[in-house]
Order: sequence, then C-alpha cells, then structure tokens
Amino acid sequence: MSSQKSILSNILTIIFLLSSVFIYFYVHLSNEIRKPLKTYEDNIIVEIKKGYNSKNIFKVLNKNNIINNNLIYEFAILYKKKNYLPKYGQYYIQKNLSLLEIFEIFNNGESIQHKITIPEGLITNEILSIIEKNKILSGEIDQSFSELEGMFLPETYFFTKGYSRNDLLLRMKSKMNKELDHEWRNRKKNLPYKSKFDALKIASIIESEAGADSERKLISSVFINRLNKNMKLQSDPTVKYGLEKKNSNKIKIIKRSHLKLDHAWNTYTRKGLPLTPICNPGKKSIIAALNPIKTDYFYFVADNRGGHLFAKTLKDHNINIVYLKNKKLIKLNDNNSIFFEDNNLPLVKPFKK
Repeated sequence: MSSQKSILSNILTIIFLLSSVFIYFYVHLSNEIRKPLKTYEDNIIVEIKKGYNSKNIFKVLNKNNIINNNLIYEFAILYKKKNYLPKYGQYYIQKNLSLLEIFEIFNNGESIQHKITIPEGLITNEILSIIEKNKILSGEIDQSFSELEGMFLPETYFFTKGYSRNDLLLRMKSKMNKELDHEWRNRKKNLPYKSKFDALKIASIIESEAGADSERKLISSVFINRLNKNMKLQSDPTVKYGLEKKNSNKIKIIKRSHLKLDHAWNTYTRKGLPLTPICNPGKKSIIAALNPIKTDYFYFVADNRGGHLFAKTLKDHNINIVYLKNKKLIKLNDNNSIFFEDNNLPLVKPFKK
C-alpha cells in the first residue's frame, strides 16, 4: 500500500513539475511575443510574396533580423490559432514592435500602398505604356485593352506591390463606367446623343480641345449646337487622332492637306461623331459633355494662352482669328482651329480604318 502511495506521489510530483515547467515556458513565451523586439534597430520594409507559408515568412523575418528564434515564432502562430491569416504584400515595420503586433499587421493586410497617376487626355496606348513601365506592377498586359479607346478613367490609383497590370486596367475601366453611368443619369435633357458612348466621344474631343477648366462647358456647347444643326464638328484633334492611328506616327502640326484626308475620325470630311473616342477624358470633360452651358456659339479659336475666343457666326470667328494673329497672341499654322463652311472641303480618296 505504501508502495502504491509512493508511486502515486511520484507521479503527482512529476505532473506538478511538468505543469510548472509548462506554465513557466508558457508565461515566458507569452511575454516574449508581447515585448518589443530589439533585434532590429530601425524601421524596416519586408515583403510577403503571394503563396508564402509560415516557414517562408519566418525566413523573411529572420533575414531582416526581426526574429531568429523559431520556437518563439511557432508559439506565436499557435497563440494566434485561426486568427492568423497573413496577406501578401510589402509591409512597413516600425522599430520596437512586438511579434504579435507584426503578425497583426500581416493579418490585417496593412501593406504599403503604391500609386500611379494617369493624366487626362492620353490615348489608350499611352496609358498602357505607363502601366507597362511601372516596375511595382506585375504580369503582362492583355492586348485586347488596346482597342478600348476612351474607356479608362484618368486619375490616381493605389495598389500594393505585385498587383496585376490587367487588374489595374479593369479597375480603371470600371471607374469610367461608374462615372459615365452617374453623369448620364444626371445629364441635361434633349442632348443629341443616342448613347453614353456618344457622350464619351464628345467628352474626349472636349478633353483634347480644352486648355482651361472654365471653358469645358462652353466648348461642349459649341459641339452640341453644331450637332443639333447637323453641322460638321470640324475639330482638329479628331483629324490628328485618325491619321496617327492609321500611320502610327506622330503629327506635330495639322496642315490644311490633312483636313482633306477622309477617315472615320475626320470631323472635317464627315458629319456626326468620330468612330470612337479620341482619348481618355477626365471627369470634368465628361460632366461638360453631359451638362453643357446653353449658348449661341458655333465657333472657337485657341489664343495660345490656355483659353479660346468664341463666336456665333463664321464671320465673327474669322474676325477673331485675324485679331489674334495681329495681336500675335497665337502662332497660326495654315489652318489653326479655322472652321470651314460645310461641304466646301474637297475629299481625297478615303482610306480604311
């Protein structure tokens, strides 16, 4: 009997000792994962790549001298249990954080945000070039995006390292659709548009013509008035866009001869809207296209100071041109923003799209 008591006593002693050891280590490790780490001396950036598991993450932390004790690291994972689901990305780790605080940053996906700014008025291929050259983004661009002229909303976009170029373009396309839908619902009545895509075409022309924000709705009124009167839009940027699309080379100066070359974007040789938008317009131009100021203007000419002179008649328009030329406010080429009477411009043999 005494022997059994002795055995039981020994077992209880062992259990007590093991429990004490377990409690000691549990308390010790709990303190270790909560206290500020002193292994790295300054703020640091680490990257958790897509597909990394806990072992990969430990190697990243170890390489950056954040933690070198795998036991403490594994204990922290067990401590967090199912609440630890690290997201991939680049992370800014401040000095004196605890391991649990670092885990919480990974878990919340508080990764570094990079940004890219797309200016208004670029053609789609120029936007694709900017995105392609960005080294933070990943993946090859789907070439079908190059056919979506005018369908990407220019603004500043934020993303994490490794974000897909195609996903960014889809975001830009979605933003344009939402913006266009919103302004279409709030548009003025009796506009000469059959669809939102028509409004986008005019917005792109406004974006290409406007130098000052204050004139966007005035320029819009000119094109609306001409559409309502079944007049040709006669916008130089549409001619330039079509020729560059056809010939794949930049045109610095629009010449009178260019205006005679018929193509699907030439608003000097064809009435109505161009085949597609001629650039990717910003919000202000979209708003202007769908909310023009009501005017009697049918003409405008650039003054080379960021603004335009507007006129109600072709006679007044040409007076404005002479005035600007004499005052040397503009440097005219052989056609600069001159509107011609409809149907007096002979056509040259058209080319296909």
